[in-house]
Amino acid sequence: MKKLLLLFTAAMLFGACGKQTKDNITLDITFKSDGPFFEASPESLQHQLSEELAAFMKQHQATEANIEAVKLISASFTTVDSAGFADFSSLTLNMMAGGDSKAKEIAVQNPLPKGKTFTAQPAGKADLSAHFKNKEKFLVCDLTPKADREKPFEIKAKLTFEFTFKD
Repeated sequence: MKKLLLLFTAAMLFGACGKQTKDNITLDITFKSDGPFFEASPESLQHQLSEELAAFMKQHQATEANIEAVKLISASFTTVDSAGFADFSSLTLNMMAGGDSKAKEIAVQNPLPKGKTFTAQPAGKADLSAHFKNKEKFLVCDLTPKADREKPFEIKAKLTFEFTFKD
């Protein structure tokens, strides 16, 4: 009887473990600010994710319900501004979604290098699946200036996310 119960339990556990697929997507995002920056007050630059993910999801024949886990695995930032990132002290990249979701910090660089390119460290094992399951998805880049700045600023980000899909 015990062997039968053990065999039944093992079969149930094995059956409950569905097939998983992992794949990466790299997104090229542009963040722009036309307005002034004020010293020690972070300026939020926002980008709404929409069409960038459509082909990726279609390729995997997946919907938001199939997303099991999402994490940022690399983040690099570039600007063509003549001063590079020298006018700013720090950058924080957050993920937000519509509804009641809270912002989740996904990458930080403090202090910023003075050059025109840097790679930020992704924030640990932050699982973004709840954010990516939401219809409205936003990336928010917070830049903290060292001094007041009147000139507009543009950043290009290359972000690679690892998706785990379940069948």
